[in-house]
Amino acid sequence: HVTDIRIADRVIGRSGRTLTEEWDGSPRAYRGTTVPGFPNLFFLVGPNTGLGHNSMVLMIEAQVGHVVQALDAMSAAGYGVLEPRADVQAAYNAELQAELAKTVWSTGGCSSWYLDAEGRNTTLWPGFTFTYMRRMKRFRLSEYVVQPRLREREPAVS
Repeated sequence: HVTDIRIADRVIGRSGRTLTEEWDGSPRAYRGTTVPGFPNLFFLVGPNTGLGHNSMVLMIEAQVGHVVQALDAMSAAGYGVLEPRADVQAAYNAELQAELAKTVWSTGGCSSWYLDAEGRNTTLWPGFTFTYMRRMKRFRLSEYVVQPRLREREPAVS
């Protein structure tokens, strides 16, 4: 059940839909960590970050560093909400699927447990861990939709 992300039934986004409903059997996330329409949701070991050839610790460390950069950027700029732009996520996932189409998991009629109901590999990272780590090294606020932090209410004086 590697494509069934169980927590997805419990995570509700801006539209009132769960991640399970949003994904409709084919999980996708930007850089394996964030999803449009799900503000301030950060995954570790999300879609397309799995490995079959190396230690997941490298992937997790890259994700943690990226999330910390995101939280630091939010704090410094006074943002209270952050989520990836839908167009950025779509382009990222199209690139991943194009890379994955060349792999043994997707060619030659392979029927793999890594493939979801649509036949897409939404589990594995298609390349080297150092490539993922390099991509995650720098957080780019321009790839996200942000909203300012809401002001805290003044306590009522009685």
